[in-house]
Amino acid sequence: MKKTTITLLLLLTVGTLAAQPGRPGGPGGQYSERMEMMMVWKLTDHLELTEAQAEKFFPTIRQYRKGVQKIRKEEMTLFKPMGKKANKGKEIKKSDVDKLLAKINSLEQKKSKARVDFIKKSGKILTPNQQVKLLMFEDHMKQQVKGRIQDRYQPPKRGGMNQRKKRF
Repeated sequence: MKKTTITLLLLLTVGTLAAQPGRPGGPGGQYSERMEMMMVWKLTDHLELTEAQAEKFFPTIRQYRKGVQKIRKEEMTLFKPMGKKANKGKEIKKSDVDKLLAKINSLEQKKSKARVDFIKKSGKILTPNQQVKLLMFEDHMKQQVKGRIQDRYQPPKRGGMNQRKKRF
């Protein structure tokens, strides 16, 4: 009886732990997946994509984002050694900084080229009007998110005698 109870209790705890959502993508849990879904939804709405366009377009945008993410990872690997040196207070040579800036510049050019190539490639799927909207989409989303954050985190308005309506 005791063995059965312990076994049952063990199975329940393991089952409960296995049912918990994972945390892919590091801190923040599954937010990257949610953000991806929201971006797809917003982009579909913003570009007014047809179903046929969406089927062809989203695989190409995923491929583009993977390429850009790879470039960003390269950037981060460039920054780590210099950041460690700077944090430890070690001296950094001007030539090292110049090399770092040259590498960053080349990576920025890669990102820009990838974006332009992606927009050109999307011309096979999207109309010219949709291509222009696609170019402006990132800034459009940033403005929306910025506005929502500002609305959400404004300091509370202070009430008091000065803000009450005068009755006379």
